[in-house]
Amino acid sequence: MDDEIEGSAVKYKRDQRERLRQYVVGGKDNSGHAIKNVFTRGDEWVVYEIANADESESFKVYVDTEVESDPAGLLVRLESIKEELADFRSILHKGVHDKSIRHRAANAISTALRGDVVAAKNIFMRIKEQVEREYRTIQRGRILYMSGAFALAVFLAFISLVLYFFRDSDWLQGLDVVKGFVYAASFAAFGGLLSVSLNLKTIAFERELQLYAYFIYGLQRIVLAGLGGIIALVAVKSGLVLSFVLTTSEPMYSMLAVCIAAGFSETLIPNALKNLESPR
Repeated sequence: MDDEIEGSAVKYKRDQRERLRQYVVGGKDNSGHAIKNVFTRGDEWVVYEIANADESESFKVYVDTEVESDPAGLLVRLESIKEELADFRSILHKGVHDKSIRHRAANAISTALRGDVVAAKNIFMRIKEQVEREYRTIQRGRILYMSGAFALAVFLAFISLVLYFFRDSDWLQGLDVVKGFVYAASFAAFGGLLSVSLNLKTIAFERELQLYAYFIYGLQRIVLAGLGGIIALVAVKSGLVLSFVLTTSEPMYSMLAVCIAAGFSETLIPNALKNLESPR
């Protein structure tokens, strides 16, 4: 009977080793998820990340004890940090650009499974405080970036309206070219503002920067958009690119649409001009 029990234990441990051996990058876990990254592992556990999953669902822990009855209490230790682990998963989307927090969390889980649950909880607490602090900074940066872009776009729109309403004034006579540049820059600025609004969440912000720098970057984005609109106006008017715009039934609106597109896409006009250099 003892030999049978011992043989069963050996078989269980062999099977356990085989199950853990499958947890490698490129492999699949027991649920069939593709393993994207392995952060840390021991003889009886592995902490890993799965592909094609939401941030909160991608961080996984697998415990497979060498002895079926779990005499070391690994599952009990894991259960003791269940709340901290759930909190960590809930803030993963806030630290999406900082992959190091996953490695730190894996270290916390490893610490708990080795017996120091208190230290593991402290690590999770520090991770949460850091992520929350940096997330607030990034949100402020996004607001300032958007504010800078919005402020300059509105300013250009105001200048354009002034020029339009006073277009017949004596002091504006002979300034048609200047007015055209301002109109082009204004509409391109709104294209740039739309681009900023749509891509704001995907912009990577540097945590070391002073907050006012984000406002300046927002201004810079609209300045580049406005210049793109002016270049688009010059390129089309000169017949270098998109000359068909001037032959449409509403050339003015077509030109403004091109300016908006030039402000929205930072590569539209540069790519069009590069095509002029390519051999025909």
